[in-house]
Amino acid sequence: MSEATDAAKPAEPQPQQTVQDALNQLSTLKIYTHSPILYWWPIWVLGFVFGFVSMFVGGEGTEAAARVQGQTFVFVLVFVIFSTTVKLRGANSVILGLILLIGGILLATANLSGPIASFIGGLDIRMSQSFYWFVGTSVFIMWAVMIFGFDKVKFYEIAPGQVRERVFWGSGDRAESGANARCKYLKDDFLRHRILGLVVTGDIEITLGDGEVWYLHNVLFAKEKAHRINELIVTRPVD
Repeated sequence: MSEATDAAKPAEPQPQQTVQDALNQLSTLKIYTHSPILYWWPIWVLGFVFGFVSMFVGGEGTEAAARVQGQTFVFVLVFVIFSTTVKLRGANSVILGLILLIGGILLATANLSGPIASFIGGLDIRMSQSFYWFVGTSVFIMWAVMIFGFDKVKFYEIAPGQVRERVFWGSGDRAESGANARCKYLKDDFLRHRILGLVVTGDIEITLGDGEVWYLHNVLFAKEKAHRINELIVTRPVD
């Protein structure tokens, strides 16, 4: 009876098979980088919103409402241009914050904050409904073509023990060993990554074993993907 019971017991899985099964479950990570136009979404959003609002706003207060919309649009546009052209990481963002804070204190001490606010609030900046629709539509088309089109042409694949640079069409694919490679999530650019990127974008730096560095800019969910990359590149496939 005991012999029959022993014969019915399944064979113990081999450690080699267990490791191989675990490796098979490690899916390849595909990463896309994006152009700086990724952060221009507030422009087409405001263009559509203000264009839609302008269709229904009328009567008394129309000029005041148009002035507020124009001021808001221009200030957001200037902020987006500044944020996408000037990189402020780490200490640089702290320095900018201190400059703005000290400047605000000095203006308040000199009783200039009130006149400056009144001057800015009194700026007569007005755009037509056609302007908002044209700018919003134009920027949205460029944004969509880049994000969902050209940004997909080149991408990166991270497999167990290997990093690959892929090109959707043409030649130029590369495959490098993950041995001695390391991945680092770069410190947030406060304006781009935390404000315009809504805290989900970031940059990734991959240093290969021979010292070559790959920079992956404007990656969605960069922090989580950097952690995943480090898990994959240290994994070695089993023959």
